[in-house]
Amino acid sequence: MPITPFHLGPGGLVKALAPRHFSFTVFAFSQGLIDLEPIGFYFFTGDPVHPYLHTYAGATLVFLVSGWAGPPVCRWALRAWNAWLSPAQARWLGVEPVISRTEAVAGAFVGAYSHVAIDSIMHGDMAPFAPFSTATPWLLVVSVETLQWICVAAGVAGIAGILLLRWLELRRNPVR
Repeated sequence: MPITPFHLGPGGLVKALAPRHFSFTVFAFSQGLIDLEPIGFYFFTGDPVHPYLHTYAGATLVFLVSGWAGPPVCRWALRAWNAWLSPAQARWLGVEPVISRTEAVAGAFVGAYSHVAIDSIMHGDMAPFAPFSTATPWLLVVSVETLQWICVAAGVAGIAGILLLRWLELRRNPVR
């Protein structure tokens, strides 16, 4: 994927399906951490390669770091987000800056491993099972365009689901 944004769609869908058990912000944090690798290689070598973190072994490291460092960073980001919102915006877009251990672990896990899975479909320089194997069994199992549309559709469905959940919550508790 061209740096993280497409990856966020599936995370939005998971958040809509399991809102109290999944941290989207920790998910996004793990996505960003993994994509520091090709960004760094691009700036230092001119080639955005994916040799280490874009493996399941590397994703395990990202999962552990994201599960540990993600919650405090993401709570800070959520407080900053809420501070930028007007009261009217906060009614729909405000987010409690609380991330449970379960939510953090789920977000970090899904974020790290889904990133490798999605990118292993489109990047020929990846060896997702390294250092144990150089096999690339999912490379181009679907076209890059189809993969991107799947991620966009997941994101649209996720946003719709999250907005529906918020609307139902506001109907139950009109004063927020």
